[in-house]
Amino acid sequence: MKKITNDYFIKFCNIIKRSLMDASSFDDCLSDIRSASEDDDNHIKVYDNDKINMEVIKLDEYTKDFNLKRRREIPELTENHQPSAVDAVCVNKKNEWFLIEFKNQPIDSVIKSNSASKKMLSSFWLISYLYSILSEKIADETDILKFARENVTFIVVVSSDKNEEYDEAIGTTWEEDGVFYTPPKYLKYRGYYFKDVYVLTELGLRFFIEYFE
Repeated sequence: MKKITNDYFIKFCNIIKRSLMDASSFDDCLSDIRSASEDDDNHIKVYDNDKINMEVIKLDEYTKDFNLKRRREIPELTENHQPSAVDAVCVNKKNEWFLIEFKNQPIDSVIKSNSASKKMLSSFWLISYLYSILSEKIADETDILKFARENVTFIVVVSSDKNEEYDEAIGTTWEEDGVFYTPPKYLKYRGYYFKDVYVLTELGLRFFIEYFE
């Protein structure tokens, strides 16, 4: 399994660990892409390649601790105040952030449900909040939105089997500075909230892992 050894990802791991109520539960948050891709409803992994794999932070796992801690501190908070988060986060050596959400569904269903778009915004808010309460900086930027526009990419990974009609549109490979499929409903986020927003299949994710540094 590919380990991420750059300083930016290591710093992010330390931020997560420092903010946990019990630092020993960090082991549940530091995981791998294959495990993070598992559909909780039926235990099917959207990405099931155990030979080409990479470590990530399971941000949705971290929110269990985060939500419990906040509700202890602020009892009046309800579930509506709790952030939802993407399945996986990784940071490369250029301090480019990738928020990855796995969906074992047709992409049309994902877009219609709005769950992925909710997670994309909530996840970056959560990351920014963690850095701020621990008096850390993601970068030298003081404008966090400017940083997101230049450095953060949101990726929805879907099953190729359930999206055969999009074979020619959704990426089955991945190259740096490549052109990827962005659903029309997600175009409003690209260049405004994030550097890029696009969809890959599990086949394209394999190449993403191979290129990742």
